[in-house]
Amino acid sequence: MSGEVVELGGGSVRVHGHLGLVPVPGGVRPVRLPVDRWRDFPPAGELLRAQVSTAGGVRIRFTTAADEVRLRVRCTRIHYDELPGPRNTFVAEVDGRDLAPVEAPVDVVRRISPLGDRAEETASGAEGGASTVVLRGLGRELSTVTVWLPQGMLVDLLGIEAVGGAGPVRAADPLGLPRWIHHGSSISHGVEAPDPTGPWPVVAARRAGLDLVGLGFGGQCMLDPFVADAIADEPADVISLSVGVNIVGARSMDQRTFVPALHGFLDRVRRGHPETPIVLASSILWPGSEHVPGPPGVELREDGTVRCFAAGDPADVGRGALTLAESRIHVAHVARVRTASGERIAHLDGLALYGPDDVERFPLPDGLHPDAALYAEMGRRWAARVFGDGGLVPRAGRGASVGA
Repeated sequence: MSGEVVELGGGSVRVHGHLGLVPVPGGVRPVRLPVDRWRDFPPAGELLRAQVSTAGGVRIRFTTAADEVRLRVRCTRIHYDELPGPRNTFVAEVDGRDLAPVEAPVDVVRRISPLGDRAEETASGAEGGASTVVLRGLGRELSTVTVWLPQGMLVDLLGIEAVGGAGPVRAADPLGLPRWIHHGSSISHGVEAPDPTGPWPVVAARRAGLDLVGLGFGGQCMLDPFVADAIADEPADVISLSVGVNIVGARSMDQRTFVPALHGFLDRVRRGHPETPIVLASSILWPGSEHVPGPPGVELREDGTVRCFAAGDPADVGRGALTLAESRIHVAHVARVRTASGERIAHLDGLALYGPDDVERFPLPDGLHPDAALYAEMGRRWAARVFGDGGLVPRAGRGASVGA
């Protein structure tokens, strides 16, 4: 579905990076999991619903000769009980050049209960729950513009207008690039990066020249069958999965159940992609929590920041509890046995993206999630180790795009 043309008031755009469009008053909302899969969510599924509805990796593309374009949007900021979620930016890219970020408005606040069983929305914008994002400096010649949407927020697309009599905005031509679908946790979602071009999968995709569909769902990478089925239904030239930290942190699986669940997820993906190369990655380092099982713990510091850690009892490991260090062994095992059977699957140790040797240079602000500098470094490393010459899935070896 990446590359879908959407008619808005004032012109048309081509949407990329989404797996569905939800009708909303006055426009559409790109979402990252088909709505027909939402029926499989748990009853207390508001957090999951919010995560798949955020605009991580989603962008619109259009052509215009106007130096200024006004995008009409409705942006929703998520509050996790009393903790405000991210407020990211819009970034316009013109013929490969990024312009200055524009801070996203907050038109609606969606407050999710601690258990995820309730969500309440309150309009906070001054213009009836909608805003205008002004994109300037696009140039006065006909150009292709890509606008990356704020990755940690819900974004409704309502209208678009070229300023200065340059004619209507038109949807850009299809990208024609190989399509990469990636699924992972909040570390793949990257809402801590201030700009939507900052999460590491976006960095890697732009460096490698790929059409990214980023299915990074904060706290929700649980090997859910409905995610595997959604991936199976989508065209893709390469697929990757970064798995471990959410399952360990939530203590949702143990040493007995993790490997069969991972095999089951991959089997479902293979129903739609019997020959597509898959990269199976384990989690990056979690300093201080590598050998401790979940559940998760959060400490509120005096300066208002938080520290995230695994808060279980290490003694439970002897009774079958899963740790992050142990999960890496299991991920490598799954990749190894499937490779031995002839499957096109490659393994990447997450410590190659961020490991013990990186801690001093790149401390994790909350003990778990990278900052913008580390996300950029992880993206560079992934692009080189996976998509570069001699990498696990060299770009030249993947064939023509199937996802225009």
